[in-house]
Amino acid sequence: MDHNKYMTTGEFARRMGVTKNTLFHYDNIGLFLPEIVDTNDYRYYSIYQMEVFDTIIILKEMGMPLNEIKEFMDHRSPESLMELFEKEDKKITEQIKRLKYQQQFIRGRKEKMKGIWSIDFEHVFRKQFPNRYYIYEEIRDETDAGILKKTNEFITEFERRNYQMDYEIGYIQNENDILSGVYDNYTNAVILPFKKPKGMDYQVLEAGEYLTVYHKGHWNTIGAAYERLLEYARCRQIKIDHIFLETYAVNNLMAESIEDYVTEIGVRIIS
Repeated sequence: MDHNKYMTTGEFARRMGVTKNTLFHYDNIGLFLPEIVDTNDYRYYSIYQMEVFDTIIILKEMGMPLNEIKEFMDHRSPESLMELFEKEDKKITEQIKRLKYQQQFIRGRKEKMKGIWSIDFEHVFRKQFPNRYYIYEEIRDETDAGILKKTNEFITEFERRNYQMDYEIGYIQNENDILSGVYDNYTNAVILPFKKPKGMDYQVLEAGEYLTVYHKGHWNTIGAAYERLLEYARCRQIKIDHIFLETYAVNNLMAESIEDYVTEIGVRIIS
């Protein structure tokens, strides 16, 4: 036997960066067999098998199950390899897209959380916002459970159609309700995606300066925050728009109890 051409199981395993048990397992399932098995049951691998084994490792690192790798290796051809690469290329593209959306989600939440713990809840802020897309959904339910259930169904449908995670959930309050002192009449939910949505009707919140206040706690006690905002506008003779938007600065992703939620309320300044 030419020892420059053949290696023992241990030598081949070290050369390929795997364990001997891996080679024994691949032999047992018929995926990768030694080129020679002598009368003493010693196994020897050829240097020419290294390239084949590299192919198996690459396919395994791509997430391909061993039984599928075996099927491919038993019937490999230029055509089947091209078909496999096309399939895996599409899979990797989807994985990259999903990772990018996850990264956008993390970055968006990090930005949202900056300074949230030091907010003065008695203060009224003036904040600049760009144009924002929003998708509107009617919700006709007077219970907390019903509002949350309908909102979650709305979110699920949006994610199914748009395949993006970077968005905010909000509620638009009716101007007549707010001016009449009714602050918790939730009849809708809105999704504010950071990218133009697909396959769903959307509207645009105009860019501009917004009066903004923050409320900590359950939404049924949010009235005091609205009163601060309206009083601020009245005292300074600021004309405001008719759309009052509520979004969560802190929600169940960061807080265990609704009492620890932080809601951002904003309305655009007209003059």
